[in-house]
Amino acid sequence: MCTYSLRMTDGEKKALQDYANTHGISMADALKNAFFDMLEDQYDIKAADEAYEAYLADPETISMAEMKKKYGI
Repeated sequence: MCTYSLRMTDGEKKALQDYANTHGISMADALKNAFFDMLEDQYDIKAADEAYEAYLADPETISMAEMKKKYGI
């Protein structure tokens, strides 16, 4: 495990501490949760952008009924 230090203003620290207290978690957990939530959001945005680009390259779609029939579901 590693440790990082972070500089923040007193106001930022108070906001972080208030958030952590409200959710019953430590300040470190609040920061980790926020970071990994942001990382997941960025991954989802990238995946959506790639899917949209693929759709633009080949906009042909099929209905759910056609998919079920095609795969015998």
